Amino acid sequence: MNLTELVGAARCLLVDFDGPVCAVFAGYPAATVANELRAVIRSHFGGELPSSLDEHHADPLRMLVEVASLGDDELTREVAAACRDAEVTAIRTATPTRGAEDVLRAAQAAGYRTAIVSNNATEAIDAYLRRYNLFRYVSVVVARFDGMDPRLLKPNPYLLDRAVAAVQGQSEQATFIGDSVSDVVAGQAAGVRTIGYANKPGKRDRLTNAGADVVIETMQALAASLRHAAANPTR
Repeated sequence: MNLTELVGAARCLLVDFDGPVCAVFAGYPAATVANELRAVIRSHFGGELPSSLDEHHADPLRMLVEVASLGDDELTREVAAACRDAEVTAIRTATPTRGAEDVLRAAQAAGYRTAIVSNNATEAIDAYLRRYNLFRYVSVVVARFDGMDPRLLKPNPYLLDRAVAAVQGQSEQATFIGDSVSDVVAGQAAGVRTIGYANKPGKRDRLTNAGADVVIETMQALAASLRHAAANPTR
């Protein structure tokens, strides 16, 4: 199945946020946020740092999942709150992904129900969508929320399952675009078709090997397929 066929068979478009919509940490690097989270963890443990959270960790969301696996609910809440606040700060300097707005606009014009589905904090995503006036194209945001168990983040299908239900669709009617292997794995677990967005060198092979149904290198390619779907309705 090629991109045009995949898009034409769908009724719901699920879109990851960091990557397909914008670069969240473009001006406030993820590694900086990870170091700030380590400071929170050290404070909680009196200066110590669990070996699973050493200096090699540069992904704040992976750190959040590691923290949750420690079974310390108080620490998990502290780190989740710090991560949320850092993402809200990062959004102020996030850079839009070229073609992302075109995709959202074309999906709406073609009659798709569109959801943003992300491991990022809901508050950060809402702030970005308000800033760029993108809420008009989005039916719902399904993302990390306060009190959510971080272990339910993608690659767990939890958020995708919630998104499909929120847009009142069926998994076989949904297509999900994401830029990571965890997105592809989550999509497969949720029973939705996946489009891999290879926005960096090496990602095409990784996303293909993970089982993405289609891999694209520009969001404009998806926007073009959505416009084709609008001009040639088969749904």
